[in-house]
Amino acid sequence: MTLLERYVFRRALANALGALASLVLIVWIVQALSRIDIVKSTASAAGNVFWIALMLLPDLAAGIVPFAVLIGAVQALNSLNADSERSVMAAAGASPKVVAKPIVILGVLGGVVILLVAHVIGPAASRGFRYGIRAINADTITLFLQPGRFEKVQNGLELSIGAARGNNIQSLFIADSRDPNVELVYFAREARISKQDGRSLLLLSDGQLHRRDKKDGSVAVVQFQSYAFDLADLKPANTGDWIRPSERSTTDLISPNPADKLYREDPGALSSELTDRMTNWLYAIAFALWAVVVAAQPRTNRQATSAAMTLGLVGGLGLKALGFVALAQIKSDDNTGWTLITYLLPLSAILLDSWLIAIDADLTQWRIYRQSSEGLQRFGEAIGRLFAPRKRQRTEAGQ
Repeated sequence: MTLLERYVFRRALANALGALASLVLIVWIVQALSRIDIVKSTASAAGNVFWIALMLLPDLAAGIVPFAVLIGAVQALNSLNADSERSVMAAAGASPKVVAKPIVILGVLGGVVILLVAHVIGPAASRGFRYGIRAINADTITLFLQPGRFEKVQNGLELSIGAARGNNIQSLFIADSRDPNVELVYFAREARISKQDGRSLLLLSDGQLHRRDKKDGSVAVVQFQSYAFDLADLKPANTGDWIRPSERSTTDLISPNPADKLYREDPGALSSELTDRMTNWLYAIAFALWAVVVAAQPRTNRQATSAAMTLGLVGGLGLKALGFVALAQIKSDDNTGWTLITYLLPLSAILLDSWLIAIDADLTQWRIYRQSSEGLQRFGEAIGRLFAPRKRQRTEAGQ
């Protein structure tokens, strides 16, 4: 890269990293707080609590990287225009690629990071997250539940024990109302926590399952000699494959085992996960190119730059929303047509943005851009008029 290109790249990278840190922190706090009910009774399990929170970060960061690239690039280009640097570059004869090239490189780097997370770090982090949840739930049952008391360990899930000695439990009661259609109640004379095939299980012995249909109130009672719960989510271990799609390697998703229970019962879940890993990195490049389209044209510092950020975010959010819809259809229908659409969305955006950059399209001449800019300007003036009278009244009262 030339000196000017490195200068633009540094500014865009700094802004993108700042946006990424801010967005990840906000989303991470929300995600961590949403799981506080899982660990609220395990005050001494601070290490596990920190661990599961840490394991959330890779997937959160990968999902936010495209938006961080978009925001950082638009901010950098807007600042170049605000400081009249972009106009000086254009007047000096610098070609548009001097600005476009470093932004595209930033998008490619963002895509590489997403690929690394999706195919290597992400599955490992998902497995680590589940291990942490299993450890916390095991501690909750064996260490922190008070005998004879009903404790709410999750929303819609209550447990009670008669006594606990190590991993052995006497008189276990579980009330599960998380399913909106069915209420489940388990009684077991004995239970113990065991590790099998790399997962922690809660094994119930000599008990009953009461299943009540919430719609008609009918109750079915099942006597069992043994019953297993996966401690990752305290659901029956036989209700699905314990290795979730997000925890699987990309190789397993491409060539799943025909005997895999999840593959037989819900192949769309594996297809959706694989498609997401293969397409998510393309959004970083598409968003970088879109930032060049909406904000790279030279403008005077008298022209509003807020419309560029507005158009950039609206375009990025719209494209990503369409991608989410297509992925959801893959998961529900296992439709190869939706898989193709999921790939075409970011690729089409890349081709369209590249074409707009190649023809040197100026969005400031488009009606939607002018209307957005004028609307934001009128909104700012209205806010200013709203507070101006109060300011004058306070000044007159002080006199």
